[in-house]
Amino acid sequence: MPEQTGNQRGAEAEKEIEMGLDLARRGRLEDALRSFTRAIALDEKKSEPFRYRGITYAKMGHHDAAISDFDKAVEKNPECAECFFERAQVKMFSGRLDDALEDVSACLRLNGRFAPAYSLRAGIHARKGLLQEALDDINSALSINPERPDYLHNRAVIMTGLERYRDAIRDYLKVIELNPMSGGSYNNLAWLLVTAKDPRYRDCKKAIALAQKALETGKNGAWMDTLAAAYAECGAFKEAAKIEKEAYRKSNPPNRNFQKRLHLYRNGVSYAQWHENARMSGRFA
Repeated sequence: MPEQTGNQRGAEAEKEIEMGLDLARRGRLEDALRSFTRAIALDEKKSEPFRYRGITYAKMGHHDAAISDFDKAVEKNPECAECFFERAQVKMFSGRLDDALEDVSACLRLNGRFAPAYSLRAGIHARKGLLQEALDDINSALSINPERPDYLHNRAVIMTGLERYRDAIRDYLKVIELNPMSGGSYNNLAWLLVTAKDPRYRDCKKAIALAQKALETGKNGAWMDTLAAAYAECGAFKEAAKIEKEAYRKSNPPNRNFQKRLHLYRNGVSYAQWHENARMSGRFA
């Protein structure tokens, strides 16, 4: 067979990339990896197959392989803002927070209107305990996309951490308005109304209703734990203990904190009461 020309190999590489993207969309990740690998063998100068293979590795949880491919993609195309962003995501999930921050900043230098990068950097800052910096970044993301439910949800999480409960409640309610199936926001708002350090913001009856709405969208141990805490705050300790016991059974891996809370409820103590007593006795900063 005659040897393929550079143009022919490039065209074949493009076909493999398109095939790989289609396979990835259909969840056939191993097959997608093989297509991207063939594309790289056909044309090593392209950044795209390295980038897409890196994304695929990341989806499969192979973080080191993903970062290695993103390194190649950035080397071949230093102007690829998305490559820096995607590498930052993997580094964050790998616990390399400072490295992830560097990549997000590089992404934003290339594209200062890339809202997902501001949102990602907010998440990194939050993991580092830098809540004001996280708030600044999520506000930047929202200035670009004002009604993104996930950005509003994340801002509510940050506001809760800053004990700005009124603002957090506003954002959670906005998310629920935009997406009535947002179980995470129902759950988080219920948890806020049960555990807020400022008792003026606690409302166990509303929390029960919200936690039940969360569970209508999908049942999991964490959301059942919230419902149990809401019942305990209302003084319904028998019901709280029953639900908490099921929450522990459904948690995977088993959450020992749920067992501790089950002990509290069996002894007639709500989560908020326990937390306040622990804080006042000096066990919490």
